[in-house]
Amino acid sequence: YSQDPVFTQFYNVPEALNPAFAGGGGGSEIGILNRTQWPGLDYSLNSQFFFFDNYIDKYNSGIELTILNQLETVTRYNFTQINLNYSYHVKLSKDWNFHPAISVGLGNKDYAFNSLLLEDQIIIDKGIINFDSSDPFLTNSNAKFLDIGAGFLIFNDYLWFGGSYKHLNEPNASFQDDGENIIEGFLSIHGGYRIPFTKFYSNTEYNLFINFNYMKQSDYDRIDIGSKMQINDFTFGAFATLAPTSVQSKSHKLTSINFITNLDYRRFSFGYSYDLNVSSLQKTKGVFEISVSYKFDSIFGKDKFIPCGCK
Repeated sequence: YSQDPVFTQFYNVPEALNPAFAGGGGGSEIGILNRTQWPGLDYSLNSQFFFFDNYIDKYNSGIELTILNQLETVTRYNFTQINLNYSYHVKLSKDWNFHPAISVGLGNKDYAFNSLLLEDQIIIDKGIINFDSSDPFLTNSNAKFLDIGAGFLIFNDYLWFGGSYKHLNEPNASFQDDGENIIEGFLSIHGGYRIPFTKFYSNTEYNLFINFNYMKQSDYDRIDIGSKMQINDFTFGAFATLAPTSVQSKSHKLTSINFITNLDYRRFSFGYSYDLNVSSLQKTKGVFEISVSYKFDSIFGKDKFIPCGCK
């Protein structure tokens, strides 16, 4: 019953949220993010996200490849999905831009069933464990599925707003051929506002960003809201993670405070965040994320400046 992996640094990897960010940097960009969740428990969830993003000036389009991977350390449950995202860039006016987008992906779930001990492997009268099993379930150790999503993004130089919906086709991810395990739709509504400050010194740039990201899947929802301050190449800030819908009577509304920092060096961008849990998960040692990205000239024609405070 788990939900899709989500990332605290959604502002650094918006490609994980919305296919409409494809080509949003106006050139080419490559990046990776690692998320280590709850290392203080007997098990932990590790998620990685990779993206390769391109802007195609000739066709006013963006195209990107994304790879999402998640591993649970004890059961060795592993989820991997590869997506190809496409967005078309529409100039609504001098200041406003609109990016509709579509995403097509292939997902794979693997549970490593060969590490389980099944009933027919236990030879009681001989007191031994047989390595082989005739259980047909072992032949269904992975499940592959086609996944389709869509999204949009509208923005100017100061304000951006977007939405996306994953799993439009409600793929079946059951390990059994005749089973049913539908992946429910994942809705995300996100946006932000950039407030530029007067430059006190000729070589200093100040920007205050206010961002939010609302996500809902099945009965569960979450909203991240906060701000970050940019001073030249250094950014710092904090977000609050809230659970608007109470699934249980003891559900917490405020689940974590997330501290973030970014450092830009030439064409590199380095990000680090730490989620401090304030709910019953306080003893889990929180959540760590590290991200690295690199921007370079477009491999599909010339670069183009796309004025968006989200990229």
